[in-house]
Amino acid sequence: MGHSCYDLTTSDRRAWNAGKKVGTKRPLKPRQIWAIRFFLDRERRLRDRA
Repeated sequence: MGHSCYDLTTSDRRAWNAGKKVGTKRPLKPRQIWAIRFFLDRERRLRDRA
């Protein structure tokens, strides 16, 4: 059960992550953490902050 050479949908399909960086992300900076907490406090979204 492979792909047919006559099936046009499989011939030009690219991977969803083609050309994107792969691997672990950098940790958030303290300023970014503060901004997230400030936003959640301002919006009174205590469950999201916990």
